[in-house]
Amino acid sequence: MDVAIVGCGEIASAYAEGLSEYPDLPLVATADLERSRAESLAERYGADAFGALETLLAESGADLILNLTIHDAHASVTRACLEAGRHVVSEKPLALDAETARALVDLADREGLVLGGAPISGQADAQQYAARLLRDGHIGPVRMAYAVGNFGRTTEWNPNPEPFLRVGPLHDGAVYPLTVLTTLFGPVTRIRTADVSLLLEEHEHDGRTFTVDTSDHVAATLEMESGTRVQLTASLYVPHQTQHFSSLELHGDAGSLYLDDCGNFDGDTDAPLLQVARLGAPYRPCPVPRRPAPLSYAAAAADAARAVRTGEPPRASGRQAAHLVAVMEAIEACAETGAPVAVDSMEFSAPDLWPWTGATEPHRTVHPLLPGSADTATTTESRPTSDGPDGDAVDLPPIGFGCSRYRGGTTYVDLENSMADALAAGVRLFDTAELYGTEAALGGLLDGPLGPPRDRLFLVGKAWNTNHRPEHLRAAAQGSLERLGIDAFDCYMLHWPTAWQHQGPLGDVSRLSHEEAAALTFPTDEAGAPLEADVTLAETWREMEALREDGLTQTLGICNVSRDQLEGLLDRAAVPPAVVQVECHPYHQPTELVDVAHAQGIRVMAHSPLSAPGLLDDEALRPIADAHDVSTAQVVLRWNLQHGVVPIPCSTNPDHVHGNADVFGFTLSEDDMAAIDALHQPDFAR
Repeated sequence: MDVAIVGCGEIASAYAEGLSEYPDLPLVATADLERSRAESLAERYGADAFGALETLLAESGADLILNLTIHDAHASVTRACLEAGRHVVSEKPLALDAETARALVDLADREGLVLGGAPISGQADAQQYAARLLRDGHIGPVRMAYAVGNFGRTTEWNPNPEPFLRVGPLHDGAVYPLTVLTTLFGPVTRIRTADVSLLLEEHEHDGRTFTVDTSDHVAATLEMESGTRVQLTASLYVPHQTQHFSSLELHGDAGSLYLDDCGNFDGDTDAPLLQVARLGAPYRPCPVPRRPAPLSYAAAAADAARAVRTGEPPRASGRQAAHLVAVMEAIEACAETGAPVAVDSMEFSAPDLWPWTGATEPHRTVHPLLPGSADTATTTESRPTSDGPDGDAVDLPPIGFGCSRYRGGTTYVDLENSMADALAAGVRLFDTAELYGTEAALGGLLDGPLGPPRDRLFLVGKAWNTNHRPEHLRAAAQGSLERLGIDAFDCYMLHWPTAWQHQGPLGDVSRLSHEEAAALTFPTDEAGAPLEADVTLAETWREMEALREDGLTQTLGICNVSRDQLEGLLDRAAVPPAVVQVECHPYHQPTELVDVAHAQGIRVMAHSPLSAPGLLDDEALRPIADAHDVSTAQVVLRWNLQHGVVPIPCSTNPDHVHGNADVFGFTLSEDDMAAIDALHQPDFAR
């Protein structure tokens, strides 16, 4: 699809540079009333230059026009392009009044043309991840929001400040948080209160003084379709260097979420873009799963081109842009009359989420606006190479969290806060076991405001060695389900293939002393050897199959097996294990077992992926981590992923919990993988 740019000011270069990353969106024409600017841009990209829009429309075959003119020219340029049968993406605002904006949307609909509207920032990584956290219920129903768009003093940062000052802070500053708010919550329904002020009439720029009479500071209270109330401030007086530049803070029944910059779409910032706080707890940075390449301004063009190909509306749509114009007009009307004003929705509804790339989903879907992306192209992040199983293998989230309190000897840790941190970081795979004593705590979290919908979770349970007899196995599974507060596991496993003598139900072992728990879970004879039970793995597995048949678990699994033990079980099982969990890290690489599992379509989980002594300080890992600007722990976890193995790290450090969930923005090279593979120690033992 051939693209033309109309209006070749400062922002045009950023659009053109982004277009160069999309081979199917060549820039073929430029136009500007100052023809020299059009020629300068066109020369860099081999395009034709025009001085007048009418000439471009008459002589260029461009299918899609990017309208990058000044604010008060947007509507007339867009109308001319639509009337000429061209698809259009308009910089904000779409128009300066709601009636004109509505007319442009209606014109595009009548002509069967795509009309898109900037900014694209509502579809950026942090904003979309915030949307997913909200829709997963992380902070509960959101009843209050504080939105800021402070873009003053314009003369300091823009070479042509007058058009900005003429339209005021709503049309150029407030549009960023309003775009994100409407992307998150749908349309604004009413302006409850509004106040506008003119704080600075005269401005100095390039040695001259000019006067404006448009209000430069606005404060308003909005009501969203969702019921969320919004306190909005937009200013061309408050300097843009303020700590509250283009931020959005959301407050729900169970916590708060802070988005640092509503206009950011490429992730290029030193500050954490997204922070989340549980109720009563401080904010913590929330790592945002990153795309392989950031969005650019040209993503708006890719959005429109996708809409043309698929017949679906653009995600950053002209209808949303028109609704924002209606919001801004209603704010001005409310300020004038002092009475609440209803807002025309323009039939806009919140767009669907992007197919996400991060830890909340089992699959990675290529972003449709990224260069080289196809509309339906998908890969599986948790199996990113051909080393993983194919076919009917069970889908797993790419990163899990191990819920064991045990830290060796008689040392136990409290994991409740850490499991909550993992939920807030987007982790959706939790590895539990009756031995761990954390089932009840996790169940409470899942039943609380941080708990996502059940179908977004993958919950693993494990029966301990003393519960291998059929009657004990069933009771153990039922007890674990009751403590977790769920009806069925996604996968129920045997913790080990060996069976020990039953000493009684484990219950919630976290309530027991170390001595009491040890007596129940590690029965030994006088010599200290385990007291084995007279039950075979085949007998135990038949009862595991019965648990699945009775609906207590969706799939079955087994832990800590050798290759021979796995192959023996596969020979006897009517229902083979869907998951095998073993220790796996660079020092201990059970390659033969992993190969057998993957060949049979069995997923492999890596327990203890980071805890091998000395691993995270290994000199071979540091240069790899530095090259990718990540931690050695993230390198190890990424190494597992690229071998088709799902790691389930555990940490009590909140920063580590979040960091462990953020391994999607880099890829280890073949040389990196080979260097890490070479760390294998055949005789590794703890």
